Amino acid sequence: MITLLKKPIALPILIGLGVILVVLINSSKSRPAADAQEEFATPARITTLSPKPVQPRFIGYGNAQPSSNLNVPAEVSAEVVWIHPELKQGRSLKAGTKVIEFEKRDFELTLSKVSADVNTQNIKVAELVIEERTTQQQYELAKQKIDLARSDFKRREALAKQGAIPLSTLDAEKQNLLAQESELENMILKLALYPKQRDVLRSSMQVAKAQQEEQQRNLNRTKITMPFDARIGSVNVEKGSFINKGSTLFVAQGKSQIEVLTQVPTKSMLPLISQAKGQKPKENSNSLIKQIGIEAKVYLVDGPDSAYWPAKVLRMNDSIDMQTRSLGLVIGIDNPKSQEVIGVRPPLLKGMYLKVELTAKAFPAITVPRSAIHEGHLYLMDQDNRLLIEPASFAFYQDDMAVLQTPPSHKQLVTTDLIPAVKGMLLKPVTNHIAEAKQ
Repeated sequence: MITLLKKPIALPILIGLGVILVVLINSSKSRPAADAQEEFATPARITTLSPKPVQPRFIGYGNAQPSSNLNVPAEVSAEVVWIHPELKQGRSLKAGTKVIEFEKRDFELTLSKVSADVNTQNIKVAELVIEERTTQQQYELAKQKIDLARSDFKRREALAKQGAIPLSTLDAEKQNLLAQESELENMILKLALYPKQRDVLRSSMQVAKAQQEEQQRNLNRTKITMPFDARIGSVNVEKGSFINKGSTLFVAQGKSQIEVLTQVPTKSMLPLISQAKGQKPKENSNSLIKQIGIEAKVYLVDGPDSAYWPAKVLRMNDSIDMQTRSLGLVIGIDNPKSQEVIGVRPPLLKGMYLKVELTAKAFPAITVPRSAIHEGHLYLMDQDNRLLIEPASFAFYQDDMAVLQTPPSHKQLVTTDLIPAVKGMLLKPVTNHIAEAKQ
């Protein structure tokens, strides 16, 4: 190696190597400066936020119950002599149809006796009226007779003083006058008692008529008719059996309306009433429901999509359920029988498990995907394509979307989960058409 360096060609070689080394060092120093000027932009899916119609919705569940569920009782104690052949569980009967008849002979006999008592009281009243009229006439005649008797007594008394007639004759006339005055007093007393007698007879008459009316009602109660169009539930009566008053004969389930009680958590009610926020509530619950504008639709759980019924919110419960902290809403389906379609919409029967969809009026709002929320913050892109991390407040959540309570400072929402997410970092926007379509 030393021998090679002593040669004349070694010096030019060393100089060339030094020049190459200096060039390499300079190029290596200038390259980082060029790289520092080129910042890396992170690709991010971007969605443009804008107000769009939002319709609050809630899904609840409940069992079908007829709005009218009547336990028909026996109103008399008697033997059953006839039952309608269609009075069986599951059958339907129209209003006014006679379904049960009791033995009525005992009630007819009792009614005949009470009716005879009423006739007797009528006769007594008529007799009293005639007697009172006769007594009044006799009283008038007695008054005239006593006036004449008094005049005659005074005349005879004057004659007796003159000695024209004996005193014995005068005494006889006085006795006659006293007898007539006593008779008149008895008539006055008798006339005074007639009003009391009339009151007693009227009371007896009212009692007799009340008994007659009661027995007539009992006689009418021996026939049981359907109070409304109904589907028959359980039947607890057989022909020939003796039924005690108050016993349940059968259960009639109304067909005009079906009700579903569904429980709505209080936090789920807030989206449904968001349109009425700030308004003064109406006086009663029915007006409040109309004011909020909640609409309902009922579906058959595990049934075809065609198995649904238009419905309406009838009323709300008077209190919150203490266990579930939810409010009960009663949903009504009118005339479900007329909506039955074979293979499409089955009959609504008591106890069916149903799904209730409640919707409120739509209103414009800005929504964001739940996946775009990062611990209560939103990732936004400013006009320089820089990342902004901004806290957000939400009115409510629905499905996989969240409704913003106040609009954000920028409209460009970052839907990519940036790791790491550094405020101010440069972004390369990629339009997220799927997220925009969901908004």
